[in-house]
Amino acid sequence: MANKEDREKMMEEVFSKRRNFSNIYNDSVDVLKDTESELNKILLQNQKDIEEMTKRFNYSDEDLKKLKSDIEKDFNISIDTPETVVLGKASKEVFENIYKDLSETIIGEDEACKAFTTAFRRPYVVGSDPQKIRNSIILYGTNGTGRHQMVYTMGTLLKKYGLTVSSEVIELDMSRYQSSSQEVLFLQDIYVALTGKNPIVLIENFEEASPIFNRMLAELVMEGNCVLSKRYTLKNNQLVEATNTLSGDIIDRLNGNDKILVFVTEKNPTKLMDIFGKSFIEKIDDKVKTEKLNEEALVRIIDQLIESLVQRCKSQLEIELSVDPSINKYLKSIYEPNDGIDSLSPTVKKIYNEMVDIALKHDDVTSVVIRHDETIKASFNETSIDMDVIDDSRAEREEIQKELDEVVGLEDVKNYLLSLENLIKINQIRRQKGLKTNEISKHMIFTGNPGTGKTTIARLVSRMMKACGILKQGQLVEVTRADLVGKYVGHTAPLTMSVIQSALGGVLFIDEAYSLYRGKDDSFGLEAIDTLVKAMEDHRDDLIVILAGYTKEMKDFLEANSGLKSRFANIIEFSDYTGEELMLISKSIAKGKDYVIAEDALRPLQDYFTLIQSRNDPNSGNGRLARNLVEDAILNQSKRLLDNPDAQMNLLERVDFNLGEKNLGGKPKEEE
Repeated sequence: MANKEDREKMMEEVFSKRRNFSNIYNDSVDVLKDTESELNKILLQNQKDIEEMTKRFNYSDEDLKKLKSDIEKDFNISIDTPETVVLGKASKEVFENIYKDLSETIIGEDEACKAFTTAFRRPYVVGSDPQKIRNSIILYGTNGTGRHQMVYTMGTLLKKYGLTVSSEVIELDMSRYQSSSQEVLFLQDIYVALTGKNPIVLIENFEEASPIFNRMLAELVMEGNCVLSKRYTLKNNQLVEATNTLSGDIIDRLNGNDKILVFVTEKNPTKLMDIFGKSFIEKIDDKVKTEKLNEEALVRIIDQLIESLVQRCKSQLEIELSVDPSINKYLKSIYEPNDGIDSLSPTVKKIYNEMVDIALKHDDVTSVVIRHDETIKASFNETSIDMDVIDDSRAEREEIQKELDEVVGLEDVKNYLLSLENLIKINQIRRQKGLKTNEISKHMIFTGNPGTGKTTIARLVSRMMKACGILKQGQLVEVTRADLVGKYVGHTAPLTMSVIQSALGGVLFIDEAYSLYRGKDDSFGLEAIDTLVKAMEDHRDDLIVILAGYTKEMKDFLEANSGLKSRFANIIEFSDYTGEELMLISKSIAKGKDYVIAEDALRPLQDYFTLIQSRNDPNSGNGRLARNLVEDAILNQSKRLLDNPDAQMNLLERVDFNLGEKNLGGKPKEEE
């Protein structure tokens, strides 16, 4: 039991490390009363010192409680003791349990789970500096192999077994920092990641980051900390550049703080040398690879998905769901190795949503049987219905084909798109059979005059690529030079990247793309092109770029930019429409507005369009001319209807087009 002499000795040794309170005590007890708050802070700040003294004097918990009580009584204060987290022992047995739990969660990745567990145990065996990075790991493998789930599960298990105080995993998406102008944002994010309670920092998409930030990550891995080029201070929990270099709270380096960095990528570690350098790769001892699921693992995952579905129906819907083995077989047939479990989850989700509808519409249903026979059928109360789990992409492809068939002309363009779709389908079949695929560049150049359907086809391309599974979102982002090129130095790259970010998962359509390059002195335009070329490489699986413009200008543009030319193998020429095609387009436009063009107006329309096209004026004809002509006819018809209310309201007559009064100007091409 601690006596008074021991307590005084301990107090003196603890407090003498930062402040000499013995003099204050000897001089005046009143001073201590006035500094009661300060004393309490010091006691809290020296919690570790007290623990060290506890070990030295071999005090028990009861001794500490008595010591705390005596101090509070002697100084007439109340000490708020922070909660002490007692971490578990990092024994071999503990990590064996972690591996067991991890491999049961990440099905089919036993070897990867074992290597990943070893990576987390390594620092406990070889030792680590708490001020530096504890360990760095490269976790690589194809999509759908559970890499992210493995990291998050490990975070949960470390806390479960008492090795950390937090299960949280901080994600650092390096694609957010693609320009050096984003330095403050990057430093703020990584500072938060390295100073929080979270033990694990997951780093991904570093292939897309600015080299300056990747160099900082490499320094963290190789040195354990990173020296900053500037000095910072914290203001309202935000890093700001320090103006007073003599300030005591200067931050001039990033310490590892015992964190574990996990670099998640699809690339083999040897491919990362171009990004981080050879020394970085050699420094990392733990390189963990996940594998595509084998058949046994796939069966287990499907069983797990179905069991989860059954349990959810029982707990949420109060329905006993029986699943016929044909459902397992069907799920196995739609499995895509490159997408992993993500290729199965949407169908299981749709089945559950259909079960929700059954529960809402049929109050008396207590049990349902589902089976697959061409479609998924649900049977209950002597009733059988087809569940709506049809692949949305199949219906979308059929709709796209229908719209493509309705597009007037452009036969060469439509044939190319159909051949591209066929190649995508064959590649999907080859992947399912484990064969190599024949990948081609999907970036395109559309050349031709305005109004020849380039934007219409671009929209269909984006939707088709989404329906085929090539793109995740399928949106079309249409921009020009003004949307990509900044107005001052340092503005262009971030502006271009923000546009690219908005197009990820879809198609970036750049109209009048030749305007991006206005000669070798156009540094802003060249910066936009360089940023675009890099993004095309970084996001080659999730971004399609289509450049559009006049034929001659686009040819000159590509000749001046060899880097772009090599990336666009698909150059598609959009020819001008013939007079007959423009007449058919006019009929289609009118139909879309709920109008019909009179039969006696069709031939004059065709002759008019043929005459216009013969003048070879790129700005006068094509689809825009047809649209303008129909809209003018609708205006003229409205005047005619006011004079004759009994006339047919949806009929556009020949007189409405007023073709005889059109100012054609110039001479036909054959007369020149």
